[in-house]
Amino acid sequence: MGFIDAELSIVIVDDGEMARLNLLYRRVDSTTDVLAFPMHEGEFGDIVPELLGDVVISAPTAHVMSGRFQCPLPTILDVLVVHGILHLVGYDHEGSIEASRQMQEKSVELLGMLGHSREVLDWYLKSGE
Repeated sequence: MGFIDAELSIVIVDDGEMARLNLLYRRVDSTTDVLAFPMHEGEFGDIVPELLGDVVISAPTAHVMSGRFQCPLPTILDVLVVHGILHLVGYDHEGSIEASRQMQEKSVELLGMLGHSREVLDWYLKSGE
C-alpha cells in the first residue's frame, strides 16, 4: 500500500475509554469498535512520514461483535485492525458507496492474506462497512 517501513500503534481499550475518545475527537457520545488517528495528515504530518498513526480498538465491543456475528474473536480483532489501518492510509467508507466498496475490497484482500476466507467474513461483507 506504499508504506514499506511504516510504524503504527495498536491500543486496546475498554468501552469507557473508547466513548471518551469518540466524544473528544468525533463528537459522538457513545462507544465504537475502532478509531484511527492518522499521524501523516495535517500541518505537521510530514515530520515523521513513516509513522502512520494509532488504531484504537474496544475490547468489550469486539467481544460483543464476536457473539452477535458468531465469529471468532481473533477474526473480529483482525477485521478491526485492518479497518483501522485502512483509515490510516486514506481509505474512508463514509465518503461514498464507491469508496465504501473499495475499502471493503481492500479489507477482504488483506484479511485473505491473514488467512481469512470470504465465507468467514460474510457478516462483514453484509454489514457494508
